[in-house]
Order: sequence, then structure tokens, then C-alpha cells
Amino acid sequence: MSLKQKQEKQQEQQLSLRQRMALFQASSSVRQTNSKGSGACKRKKGGAETNTSISPSLHVGTEIKDYKACSSSTLSNAHLNETHISTSCPPSSDTCHSQELISFLLPSYCDSLFSSLRSLKEEGLLLDCSLQLLGDSHKAHQLVLAAVSQRAEEWLCSQNMEVNLYNVGGSGCHITYAGLKAVLNFAYYGEVNMTYTEARDLEEILMACRCLGVDRLAEVCKAEAPSTGRAEREQSLQVIRTLWERRVGCDVIMEVESGERFPAHRIILAAGGDYFRALFCSGLRESKEEVVCLRGIASWVLESLLEFMYSGRLKLGWQNIWDLTEASLQFQLQGAHTLCSEFLHDHMNDASCLDTLFLAETYGLERLGRAAEEYALAHFQQISERENFKDLTCTLLARLLEKDELSVDSEVVVFRALMSWVEEDKAHKLANLPGLLQRVRFPLMSPPELEEVEGCRLLRRNAEGREALQIVRKLLEGNQRTIGCKPRTPNQVLVLVGGDSVNDNFERREPNRSLWFAQRFLRGEGLIRTIEWEPLVQLPEPPRFRHCVCVLNNVLYILGGRKYYGKLDILKSVVRFSPAQFKWECLPDMASARDYFAAVCWRGKVFVLGGNQDDTNYLDSVEYYTPEDNTWRLAHPLDTPICGHAAAILDGEIFISGGCDSHLRCLPSLWHYDPVYGCSNRAPMASGAGRAGHVMLAVGNQLVVAGGLQPLQVGFGDQLQCEAYDVLQNCWMPLPSLPRPHLSPAATCLDGMLYILGGSSSDSGYDTPWVYRYDPRDKFWDKLGTLPRPYADLAACMLQLPINHRG
Repeated sequence: MSLKQKQEKQQEQQLSLRQRMALFQASSSVRQTNSKGSGACKRKKGGAETNTSISPSLHVGTEIKDYKACSSSTLSNAHLNETHISTSCPPSSDTCHSQELISFLLPSYCDSLFSSLRSLKEEGLLLDCSLQLLGDSHKAHQLVLAAVSQRAEEWLCSQNMEVNLYNVGGSGCHITYAGLKAVLNFAYYGEVNMTYTEARDLEEILMACRCLGVDRLAEVCKAEAPSTGRAEREQSLQVIRTLWERRVGCDVIMEVESGERFPAHRIILAAGGDYFRALFCSGLRESKEEVVCLRGIASWVLESLLEFMYSGRLKLGWQNIWDLTEASLQFQLQGAHTLCSEFLHDHMNDASCLDTLFLAETYGLERLGRAAEEYALAHFQQISERENFKDLTCTLLARLLEKDELSVDSEVVVFRALMSWVEEDKAHKLANLPGLLQRVRFPLMSPPELEEVEGCRLLRRNAEGREALQIVRKLLEGNQRTIGCKPRTPNQVLVLVGGDSVNDNFERREPNRSLWFAQRFLRGEGLIRTIEWEPLVQLPEPPRFRHCVCVLNNVLYILGGRKYYGKLDILKSVVRFSPAQFKWECLPDMASARDYFAAVCWRGKVFVLGGNQDDTNYLDSVEYYTPEDNTWRLAHPLDTPICGHAAAILDGEIFISGGCDSHLRCLPSLWHYDPVYGCSNRAPMASGAGRAGHVMLAVGNQLVVAGGLQPLQVGFGDQLQCEAYDVLQNCWMPLPSLPRPHLSPAATCLDGMLYILGGSSSDSGYDTPWVYRYDPRDKFWDKLGTLPRPYADLAACMLQLPINHRG
């Protein structure tokens, strides 16, 4: 190799994984390897296209003899140490990237290999042994037969391809068709394919075992409890591996461009992966050649893959994972690829997740790609500070930035990461800035953070950033009515709003103006759970209970309720709180005063439905607020006046459950509500004769109702039973019961789990201090701790708070 060629190869090895993948993906010949070996011998590596070449014909036996001078054990370590494994992760200083290689076994590999061997036999491919018996010829693979037969191993060593089985074991030793069939079946399946209830059948099998030296089959036939087919196949694979290590029966030599050669068996290569099956079985020139040259692959990589094909084991570590993953995909070795993917999945970390994500995108590895993306979203703040973050493609970066699941302490971290990405290569990346800035959620930022954005030189000096600057200036001026923004879900905290409770002297009940948020959920010894609550802000006067809250674009709307206990104390006023601006704003009043009503956010609007107007009259009216024009309007009324009901959104549709009508009847009803067409009936709730003062939320693809009270023969009682509604089946299913009563509690949902907080007991009259969480996967209510104090008639939601307000 010339000096220039060596320099080019070193440059190729120093390419980042992203660059290597891009060059590899650009090669049309690589894509052709995915179609059963069409053009399978062509490859592009490091920008240079090469052909798989066939060396002049040499007798395989001569090559194997020469090869014995270099043992298999010395090749692996020597070449692994000499070859630089190029990744974009810092290999020496990062402690999470250990240099140790660990052996991984794919348990299903042996079964998969023998399944492929049987397939090759059934299709008549690579059959190199003809067994003549009573005028008939029985084709097989010599290597497979040699794995169970001592006599077949002798034929393999002597390259005896055609054998007459008449008196093969000497005089007095006669092989019958039944005996031969049993031996062949044992070789390919590891099992006996017949029942031998008659002595003659067993004698024929044992006679064939003696003639062909198939001792293991004889033992299976004689054993009271025969071993499993899997155990026998694994033992046969061990024999095949031993034959390979001894270079017995190797009929092809795989040569890498550095000149090193590796004898192997065509049948094992073809059974191991689709690439080699196409290479040796599709009639290509290579199928008849004895030496096949594979260019663009390091000798240690090929040796590792051969080791896998003969054992199902692969030694993996951060120093070789990228090259082996690429090679397993190139040669379509599904088993090796499975081990590589599992390694990348199970050892995901800040340094590897972006390279894993790019690799998964390049090759369409959906499961691995999802895992890498989820990790990147959960650790975005850490990975955005790494050097390989700047290698992300615009498409991948845009996809990460637009996800609700992206986790950062503050949205300004997203902005800083984007600016760092652009600054690394402004000439090529600046054109992408406008589209990427649209994915930054500026309304989630605090005023100091917005001022940092406004002062960014890159935005001020380039036309690409003008639209973002206009948004930022409007936010700083407090004009946010037309600027919508969803919160990042992992950054949300649970917030309590209002409610009432018994005062410290236990003299009377008092309404509450406090907003609290859950700083941490703590787990103590045993079953002890506590919640660390922190005060967030005080409600503007008056205090509120029996109210509703909604969150739209991470802005908290607080609607109606009561300020005290008289019938004239029911409120129609509405306020909203912006966590980013950390300020309150009074909105126009609703048309009607309401408490014990329901509210939802639907299609960018806030809807309030029904409720109690003055302790005598219940409402059937529905109003909705439009933030764009700061106006309330009437929608289609409900079918009947109700209060104490619940409402939720599932699949973009509004559903209303239960409540009490104007005759104080507790209803089991479920309605689908449309603001234009009104209510339509769905299957009624199944637990009890009705339910009111409860909660209903969408959890997964179901509506879950919990808490409240139910009608009894005399009066009302606590309802502990919970149930879930399936929209597609239009039916209710029972869920685990609540451990304690929760009448008029607060409830919210996060990450597919339902939180129910506080309330009271209809039976005892006492307030409930407990917080429970329901996980639909475990089907279990988990007690998380208590409220700051036992509140009833409160509300709760999830909000994304700026980091400076989270303590």
C-alpha cells in the first residue's frame, strides 16, 4: 500500500459516524444488497467504490494449509488493537464508554441456523453429498451430516462427495431407508422423526447408527427420557464450530483487502445471512469460485462475524459496536444485528444516543430509533452540550425540537442549543434557522430569558431571525393573546388551585387563595410516601372553591366557583395566570355564575358546561371563551340542567358524565357533546345507580371515572368503585376501587396516569388529605402522600413552570 493510500485510509477511519453513514447510504450498491444479493458484491466505503473481486482459482486445500501458520486466536486481538474504531464519542475520557469487550450470546441463533439449513436442503441448494442406497440417491450437506456422524466426517476430510451406503459399515451392516431417514432427520432437526413401537423399527435405526457412527442418535433412541431437539442441535453446532476451527471441509476462502484470508463453509455462510445466501446460491460467478475478496471491511470485523455465524456469540464493546453494526446490516446477518441493536439499546447514554439515532434513521431501525429518540428527548439538556450534537441533521434536530416530550430546565436551553448548532456552520445551517425557530416555544420563557433572546446577535444581524424577534418583543410587551404554545410535558409540575378547608382552630371552614405545586414526590422506607409542596402564588381576590381550571397553551384559566357559602357568593368572574410572565390577568365575566360545573379546553377555546347558578337553579347552558378576541359566546345547551357532573376530551371529542339534575336525581348518564348539535347518549355508567361530585379524565384510549357519591335507598353515600369507558366498544369496564372516599376532589393526568387529590367523604363529612395515582399498566392505586392541608372542592392541573420558580 502506498503512502498516499495509507493517508486516505487514515482519513476514512477518522470520519464521524454520521459522515460514514452518509457516505455508506449514498452508495446505490449498498441498497442493492437488500434485494437478495442483487449486485451484492459492490460497495462504497469512504467515498470510494470498489468491487468484490475473485482471485485466481486456487485449490482450497492448499490455501487452508498455508493459512494454518496464522491462528484464529492471534488475529482477533492483534487487529482489534491496531485498527482505530471511529466514533463521534470521546473514547478515552468518557467513563461510560468502557473499552472492555463482553461476549453476548443470541439464544435463538442455533434454532434459526438449523431452520435455514433445512430450507437450503428442501430447495436443493449447496447439497454436496450424495448417498446412494438401493438405487436411490439421497442428497445432503456433508458438514451437517458430519456434525452427527463420524463416518461422514471422514468423507468430509477426504472430500468424498458420493458414497454408496451398501456395506458401508462392513459385512453384516445394512442400512435401510428408514434408518437413513432417521439419521438425516436427526442431523437437521436433532430429533427422531418416527415412533418405534416395534422392535424392527428401532433395530433399523440402531443399525444405521452403528454403520455411520451416529452415537448420539443411538443414545437418544435408548434413553428413557430423550434429550430435546434444541439440545442436540446446539451440540451439533459445537461440532461444526470445532470442524471449522480445525479447517475441516472448508470450501471457500473469504479474503479482505489487506490480504488476510479466512477459510469457511459456504453452507454456514449461506444459512447465516441473506447476503451470502444470494452470493453462493443465485448462480453468480462467486458461487463457483474458491476465493472471494470482500473489500471495505476490516479483517477483525470479518473474523468477528464468522465467529458469530459458527457460535451465535459476538464480543461487543464501545470500541467495535459501530463497525460491527454496520457490517451486520451490510451482510444482512439478522442475528448479529439483533445483538448489536440490543447492546446499543441497553447501553444507551448521553454520548451514544445521537449516533444511535442517526444509525437507526439511516437503516430504518424503528425500535432502536424510538429508544434513541426517547433517550435524547429525556436528556436533551445534557446531549445538547456535547460536541456530536452539532452533527445532527436539520431534519432530526427539527423533530426533536417539536416534541412535547423534550425535557429541559427551561425553554431558553432549547434556544441556546439551536444557536450553538447554527454557529458551528453558519454558511450551511443559517438557511434552516427560520423553520427551526418556529419549534422554539418562546411563550414558555421568563422575561429575563426573553431579553436574552432579544439580545442574540445572530438573530439581530440576520433576516432569518426577524420573525422570532417580533414574537419575543410582543411577549415582553405583554401582548400574548394570539401567541399559542403547548408546554413540554416532562417539565410540568402538579399544581393545586384554591379549595376550602377547616381553619387551624377547627372553628369553621374557610375558602383558600393559595396555589401550591409538587416540588418532589418522595419515597421513604416501606410504604411511606410524602409530597414536598411549595407555594406558587396567591389567587387574586376573591378566594375560590367549587371552581374549575383549564390549561390552554400553558396558561392557567380559573373559572367561576364560590368565594363564600351564601347563594349570592357564586362567581361568574374568570382570571388567568401566565407562568412564563408570572402575572395574572382578569378576563371578561361569563354570562352566568356557576359552581359545581365542568370545563374543558377544546380546539383552542375554553368551554364551561352546566352547573349550579344560585343553589336553587341548575344550568343547561354552555359558554366558550375565545382567546383571540377575548370574548365569551353561547354554544348549544345540554339536554338537561345538571351540576356535579364531569367532562373530558378523548380523541378530540367532548364527553360528559353523571351529575345531579334539578330534581336532585343522581345520574348514571354519559353524553357525547357537540357545541353545534348538542348531546347524544352513550352507554350509561355501570357502577351504582348514578354518580356525582366525581372526576373523569382521558387515560390512554379510555375515559376513567373515579370518586364522588352515589344514590342509596335513603340519601347518598361515598362511591369508591371506579370504571373505564371504551369508546369503540361503547361499554364500561370495572377498575380497582379507590382506597378512600374522594367527593368533589381535584384530578389531573400526566404520562398516562391519573392523579386524584383531596375532596371529602359523604359518609363521614371529613375532608380527605390523600393523593392517589392510578397507573393503567399496573391497574393499581398508589398512595403518594398528603396535600399541604385537607382541602375539599379544589382543582388541579399540570403546568410548566420557569426554572427560577421551581426552587
